[in-house]
Amino acid sequence: MGDVQTHPGVEPEDINTGTLFRVIGASSIVVAVLVIIGFNISMQKFKEVQLEVTELTGYPALHETQMMGASKLAGYTRQSDGTYRIPIERAMELEARDAQ
Repeated sequence: MGDVQTHPGVEPEDINTGTLFRVIGASSIVVAVLVIIGFNISMQKFKEVQLEVTELTGYPALHETQMMGASKLAGYTRQSDGTYRIPIERAMELEARDAQ
């Protein structure tokens, strides 16, 4: 396969596959970064709009739900089945200690 056949009027194809793969890889990375940046910007904008709408309308259910969730993550309570709920920070400390 070392000999390249030439036909009159046809130029040989000289494609460097290494360069082609580098261009495709770089393009893929650029697209991935742009998608991540776009997602983060849209999530930030969504949170801003959600906060603004909540403040304007005084949507009580959202505020109540968020406060209830925060209290469950931060407080100590005994469940009806006899188990205990502890703050998430404390649970992570105990898990990290047990893993060592």
